[in-house]
Amino acid sequence: MVFDDVVREVVQRCPGARGAAIIDADGIPVVTVDDDGRLEELAAEYSTVVREIQRAARELDHGELAQVTVEADLLTIILTTIAAGYFLVVLLAAGGFQGKARFLSRLAGARLHSEFI
Repeated sequence: MVFDDVVREVVQRCPGARGAAIIDADGIPVVTVDDDGRLEELAAEYSTVVREIQRAARELDHGELAQVTVEADLLTIILTTIAAGYFLVVLLAAGGFQGKARFLSRLAGARLHSEFI
């Protein structure tokens, strides 16, 4: 499976998507499909937040983290777990289709899962 193709398909199929990437737990990109060049920086910053949410979920017995959505005025960030230590990050412009992005992210994560375990 070509990771680039899966990530690119998420961006192409979701109206309002500005970019997507597969990142590891430290925020280091494996694959990036990016329109504005800031996705790698953003992923690195949010990887710290995701690690803290994962830690809290474990401590509170919520199970493994599946997906996190961060909505700001100008951008929505959707982080979806692919496998232990790897995430798909999708950036949406304000007004983008969040539901479709979450759905496509979960589908892509399922397609990619076996490649990361």
